[in-house]
Amino acid sequence: MATNREALNQQLQQIVNSLKEQGILDNQFRIVHSLKESNSPFFLAEMIPMFSQNVQTILRDLTRTLEKEPVNYYDLEEYCIKLKGCTSSIGACRMALACVTLRQAVDNKNKDGCDSALNGMRHEYQNLQSSLDIILELERRIVSHQA
Repeated sequence: MATNREALNQQLQQIVNSLKEQGILDNQFRIVHSLKESNSPFFLAEMIPMFSQNVQTILRDLTRTLEKEPVNYYDLEEYCIKLKGCTSSIGACRMALACVTLRQAVDNKNKDGCDSALNGMRHEYQNLQSSLDIILELERRIVSHQA
């Protein structure tokens, strides 16, 4: 049983290392992952779905705000700040960078730039989410072997 868990942990580390090399995740993700040792073995398995739900809600709110005329740049800025905090806290560095691009367009009150940045952010989120789904599945398998 321990050998299987070790193999799953190795596989998880290889995926995280690959995502780090690609610039999708940064070291903050490793820190979040290590918190499961002191908090709960389910910590990461609970955090990833919560992160995903928060990002989906913020992306939906950003989209709705951009669709309204006149565009409320103050609300866009608030959503952008929330999204950057959310992505930075889990170590999703490429998404955090996409937030910076959106924030620049918001600061310039450039609706086309905001639309373009939001599309880029959605693309980054789709890439990130597919990787997080794999990590989540592995994490659940690891936790089930600890029980």
